[in-house]
Amino acid sequence: MARLDRISLRTAAGPAPLLQPWGLVAAGAATVVSADMSHASSYLVLFGYCLLATSSLLVMEVCTTFAPDSARVRLGKLRTWITTHQEQALVAVALVAGLFLVSRSIARLTS
Repeated sequence: MARLDRISLRTAAGPAPLLQPWGLVAAGAATVVSADMSHASSYLVLFGYCLLATSSLLVMEVCTTFAPDSARVRLGKLRTWITTHQEQALVAVALVAGLFLVSRSIARLTS
């Protein structure tokens, strides 16, 4: 992580598209698309989902662009929090994902 603070813009631009959460956005969008897309409201929901899924990154980018000093402090605090709570967050995400998958499987078994 310390090396990431010192890389150039050109070096960062290479892996940047691969490190974005577009895979997760695409998976969610595929779920939304599997719904009935014959109505304009379905397209509106898909657009809203994609906007919501990328909004946290968009907010960080906008804040960094217009208030770099403030963003540096706030994102530094966020990085510290993430570093100190990484294990708890992974356990919580795995627990929520596991409960979701189990409940989905039970629902399919009972229907």
